[in-house]
Amino acid sequence: MRFYAACLASYNNGRLHGVWVDASDDINEMQDAINAMLRASPFPNVMVTHPETGESVPSAEEWAIHDHEGFGKLDEYAGLASIVEAFNINQVAEEHGIPFAVLREAMSDAAADDADDFVSDRYRGKYDTWRDFAEQFTEETHDMKAIPEWLQNHIDWDSIARDFELCGDFSAYRHDGGDLYIFWNH
Repeated sequence: MRFYAACLASYNNGRLHGVWVDASDDINEMQDAINAMLRASPFPNVMVTHPETGESVPSAEEWAIHDHEGFGKLDEYAGLASIVEAFNINQVAEEHGIPFAVLREAMSDAAADDADDFVSDRYRGKYDTWRDFAEQFTEETHDMKAIPEWLQNHIDWDSIARDFELCGDFSAYRHDGGDLYIFWNH
């Protein structure tokens, strides 16, 4: 995950000047890279204190995100705190084999700091269809051996799958029209 921080003073003067910044959980590290790019701007509009020499040096003051990789949707004025949140969600998504866009959407009402707990508590798995989920969930939560084998062949898994899909206990997210990722809603 990375983003292109563009100098707005340069952009407004018809020049492209910026830097690709690797996303991380260190705001200061990302800000230092952006500040160095702004100090090197061909169109400085303020004076700042250089962090190494302590001298007053010319710099541009404003930047925006003009491109990014791996974030899905990202506003051009998203702050570095938003970048850190996305980075942290991505780390958890990678650990659990969940696409970043899926986990970010599933966590829309949850704090990024809670991503590990969110996945541990609410992620049910990846499936091809609701029917696959219904069969596996039922087998995990019920003693199928108590149902005679001849009767098991008459279970309407499609109907059960529809019930799971509509009951409101689960949310599902498709990734690129393929796999279905299912989460508890509570």
